[in-house]
Amino acid sequence: MNLHDALIRKDQKRQGVIDNPAREAQALLQEQGMQEEDAIRQLGLKRSLPQIRDSKQRWLRHWLLNKQLDGEVYHVDDIKQICVDYRMRMLSSRLYHGPIDPEFGMKLKRFQEEQALTKEDLEYDFYIVAPAETFDLEKRQRPIIDPLLLYKVDQHHYKLVHQWGDDLHPLRYIQSWRHQNLTNMTVFWTIITFLVTMLLFGFLAESMVNAFTIASVFTFLVGWGFYSTVRDNFEERNHRFSCHNWNQYWTF
Repeated sequence: MNLHDALIRKDQKRQGVIDNPAREAQALLQEQGMQEEDAIRQLGLKRSLPQIRDSKQRWLRHWLLNKQLDGEVYHVDDIKQICVDYRMRMLSSRLYHGPIDPEFGMKLKRFQEEQALTKEDLEYDFYIVAPAETFDLEKRQRPIIDPLLLYKVDQHHYKLVHQWGDDLHPLRYIQSWRHQNLTNMTVFWTIITFLVTMLLFGFLAESMVNAFTIASVFTFLVGWGFYSTVRDNFEERNHRFSCHNWNQYWTF
């Protein structure tokens, strides 16, 4: 599993609604979309026009950035989803303390010259996607997995400048699944609780039916208690789950 490939698939899914990017972009630039809006008005759906217009403008902005920067521009929502799926963080490059490969400097220098970046751009507009432990000085010796160097183009778009490190192991997604949100974590611990309870009561109960009943009731109480406790603790949710802390400075 390669983090770059996963990001490409997210981007393709987002852009897949357009069959011919060049033709569609040209039509938008020439304001031919007015014919589509007239047809929508004829259907009595003019209230949907702002939403459709905004969607096309966002897509056009993304397409133009890819053309301007020779591709590899990704929307922040796709980057966030990758971080959530694989328990990564996207943080300023200044906070990264992991290793870099020999091609890093060459690609960074080339990108700086091509885009005429200033020292301020280099200092504040680059981000790295990597596991949380690579941004912690005391834990920086842990294995480094597939980091990405990103350049912030605007509030919603990032340009991929370089990737290095090892590929993601397929099991990382499975291991990270429970950290994605409260529901996943509750399901995970519910299953673990049920299996452990069945194992214990399987030897003590008179029959498997009794053991299953006891395990089910006990598991429900534990699962509901865990869910309700964490659900009402905003700070705990922000620290524990990837969907909240994917770009935050604190560690797990």
